[in-house]
Amino acid sequence: MNTILKYTCPIALAIALTACGGSNSTKSEPITTASDLTDSSTTITQPEAVYNLHPDDVAEYVEEFKYKYDQLELQIDGVQYDISVHSTDVEKKVIYARYEKGFLSFGFDFIEGVPLAKLYVIETGTEDLGAAHEEVDAYLAGYDISIEFDDDDNAIYTGRLNNITQQDFNVRLVINDSVVSSGSTTLAIEGAIATIKGELGTKTYIQVQDLINNNPEVTTLLLQTITGSVDDDINSHTGRLVRNAQLTTKVEKGSRIYSGGVDLFASGYQRVYESGAIVGVHSWCCESGKTADQLSEDDPAHKSQLTYFREMLGDELGPEFYFFTINAAPFDSIHEMSDAEMSKYLLKDD
Repeated sequence: MNTILKYTCPIALAIALTACGGSNSTKSEPITTASDLTDSSTTITQPEAVYNLHPDDVAEYVEEFKYKYDQLELQIDGVQYDISVHSTDVEKKVIYARYEKGFLSFGFDFIEGVPLAKLYVIETGTEDLGAAHEEVDAYLAGYDISIEFDDDDNAIYTGRLNNITQQDFNVRLVINDSVVSSGSTTLAIEGAIATIKGELGTKTYIQVQDLINNNPEVTTLLLQTITGSVDDDINSHTGRLVRNAQLTTKVEKGSRIYSGGVDLFASGYQRVYESGAIVGVHSWCCESGKTADQLSEDDPAHKSQLTYFREMLGDELGPEFYFFTINAAPFDSIHEMSDAEMSKYLLKDD
């Protein structure tokens, strides 16, 4: 069975919030404190830093993603269009994408990591997927769709499209694992504030890296609606970009951030929480068939996340917050944090 899933571990969540766990690669050198350098008799060894995606490998990972993302394309009767991931629906086994004339959707089994022979195209003038079905210029349903793989591990859908006037069009769609790890965030800059929304992924890392490199006037990252993260490994490195740049993260009344969105919020050098924002946490799934809350606290599957939260919240509070999140709600549900919980874990200023 051909699969195109390499870097992510998607989960069928009833509310389509994704968080990942998995095997770990380690950086084995112990982290030492300043006292170690002056008194060898009182060496304090902190837990080793563990990464599912090692910092030394991030640049190569991002370049590989860009190469694969550039290969995505849609052809209708020989006319070629670039596509970009809009959103995913794990439960319905569908990925939605944007193209020049509207939207397309194609089948994808997130559990097995394989494409499914389903393809639909909506030509519409609206950029709102929810409104697209009400503002349709043309609706094209795929049939006789087949899928083959090339030597670059691209999945190539071919077949026919048919519209309500019974016109037929040849169709060809090229996808690869970049559609799963991309995410769908958009980032807009206004003055000193950059506003981000969508589903976090590798695309988000690239956006934030570009933001930091090219917009020194920006001091605050405002999180609006963040549905989660399609890849917690790259999301942790996005958080490290934010922390190293000493950006403030902010949620305002009306913000709704979940799962990996909370991880990103925690990365702020300062964090601003406005009453009315929803901050939702839950367990992740799965490692050896078990959800995170079913694993012992010393299970190696926790180590990468523990490394991240120690960096963001400190050696004591970081692990405490991480274990709070995975025990607060099952992986297919959500716990909305109270003001008291936000204060306890230093996610809001009192």
